[in-house]
Amino acid sequence: MRSALLCALMLGGCSAFNAHSFDRSAGWRAAEVVSVGRAGELAATVDRDCGSDGGAAVPYAVVRYRNGGVHSRSLGTGRWPAGARLNVGDAVEVNVLDCALPLALPGQSGSSSGTPSR
Repeated sequence: MRSALLCALMLGGCSAFNAHSFDRSAGWRAAEVVSVGRAGELAATVDRDCGSDGGAAVPYAVVRYRNGGVHSRSLGTGRWPAGARLNVGDAVEVNVLDCALPLALPGQSGSSSGTPSR
């Protein structure tokens, strides 16, 4: 009986996590900023480079996210939410299916226009 209850609680916790504000089916994943610098310095350090709109000197962030497994992946981008200042440790959302979309602040992902809106 205890084992069944424990399993039910664990599964409930996982489903609650999946119900987070971002749309996983559209490619959005929770991520954490692990580096902030310039595109020219950081782009070579990531698993996937989503580039930037302005060359090597533009602000660039490296984020880590999980894509369904136990291992995390890193993605680098110079596309940030409008007016945002990102710092190491900040929570963001990243779209792993569309590199052209900017990072989103939690709860703002889901726009197809490139501007976070939710």
